[in-house]
Amino acid sequence: MKIGAHISVLQTKPDVVDRNGPGWSVERINTAIATEMASDTGTYLTRKAKMVATDYEKASEISETAEKMFKHKVSNLMVTTEELQANIKKVSGNVRKSADDLASGLAKVEKTANFANLERYVNLLERAATAMSTLAELEKDGKLDKISTALK
Repeated sequence: MKIGAHISVLQTKPDVVDRNGPGWSVERINTAIATEMASDTGTYLTRKAKMVATDYEKASEISETAEKMFKHKVSNLMVTTEELQANIKKVSGNVRKSADDLASGLAKVEKTANFANLERYVNLLERAATAMSTLAELEKDGKLDKISTALK
């Protein structure tokens, strides 16, 4: 089993050498690792700790940059949302005003036109148009002069 520490961390002489190779006792391994971790001049663990610290700093920078970008995008989105809400209010106000103007205009037309009389006027105009076309046909045939002479 590999413990991830150089052999120099342990003392050079193993506790046991058998057909699987050198072996050290758990107590000696724990003591050697604790000594390596406590030492400022440790070789393997200190180097690994520095690598982890560097990786941690890089990850922190990346996460801070991502957080700043996210906050910037969210603030842009909020500004855009506020602008859209203001424009929607203006447009809906204009639509309501136009609908009110149209309704009042139709009310004025209805009041002025007096639709009850309008139907009677249309009927009279239709009858007059029919009469005029009949008179035009009679004149075309030459019968209108005969009828007017007979009426006199």
